[in-house]
Amino acid sequence: MTKSYEFVAEARAGLDQIDAELSALETKVKASGKAADDWTCDQAGKLRADWQKARTEMRKIADRIETEGDEAARDAKAQAERHWAALKAAVKAYRDHVG
Repeated sequence: MTKSYEFVAEARAGLDQIDAELSALETKVKASGKAADDWTCDQAGKLRADWQKARTEMRKIADRIETEGDEAARDAKAQAERHWAALKAAVKAYRDHVG
């Protein structure tokens, strides 16, 4: 397995992990009902949309690696790593707020 394919596999696993964490946080927010503040409810939707976007981008990167090879994937990998760092930071901030 090439490094690019390893990166895709790791990124997919990370996205699955964030999906599970977001689902747990969404369940917690729903369980709190009206006690959840507006920011918390709005952030849940925004984070889910960001996760969907990251998943779509990961699919594009995987397709690009498949069709163009490892060399063409370097730029895509750098872009994905920036998105990944931003998504992880946003989820952490949300998790800290929800508690």
